[in-house]
Amino acid sequence: MKKVLLFVYDSFAEFEVAILNTCLSGSEYELVTCSPNSSIHTVTSAGKLKIKPDLTVNEVKTDDYSALIIPGGTPFPFLENSMVTEMIRAFFDKGKLIGAICGGPALLGAAGILNHIQYTASLTEDDSRYTSVMNWSNKCEEHLVLDQNVITATGSNYIQFAEEVLRQLNVFPAGTENPLEYFKVPTMF
Repeated sequence: MKKVLLFVYDSFAEFEVAILNTCLSGSEYELVTCSPNSSIHTVTSAGKLKIKPDLTVNEVKTDDYSALIIPGGTPFPFLENSMVTEMIRAFFDKGKLIGAICGGPALLGAAGILNHIQYTASLTEDDSRYTSVMNWSNKCEEHLVLDQNVITATGSNYIQFAEEVLRQLNVFPAGTENPLEYFKVPTMF
C-alpha cells in the first residue's frame, strides 16, 4: 500500500485536511501521521481533536511516502526546528508531492522551498512572526497554486486543495470532473 504523510502539531487546523483524509481512506493510500514531538505526546488540533501521531519526524523515511501534507494552524514554533525543515526539504528535493494549506506554507519557507516556487497562503506581510521565512515576491494572490511538486492553498479552499492533492496522487480516474461534488453541493442523501 502507498502512504501519505500528514504532519500534525498542536494547533493544526484539522478541518483543512478532513475531506482529504476521508477520501484517502477509501483509496490505495494509507495515511500516516507524524509530529515533531515524542510519539507518546498527544497532539491537540485547533478544534481540540486529540491525535496520537504514528511517528516522530526523526522516524520518517521519505522514500516510504508518496506525499507530505502540511495543514495550517500556528506553525511558528517549528520554523527553526531543523528536524522538521530537513524532513520537508527532503520531500521537495526528491520530487515527492507536498501539499501545504493556510499557514502551512510558512514551514515550506523555513525549509527554503518558497525561494524556488510560486505559492499561496493565508499569511500576509503583516504576519511578522513569519516574515523571516516567507518569500513574499513569489506569493500569488490565488486560492490554489501548483508549482513543481508543491500544492499550496488558502485555508478556506480546503475542498479544492483536497481535490488537487487527490488528482496529483491519481486517486481519481483521468478526466473526472468535480470528483468532490458531494462535499460542495448539499443533497438529501
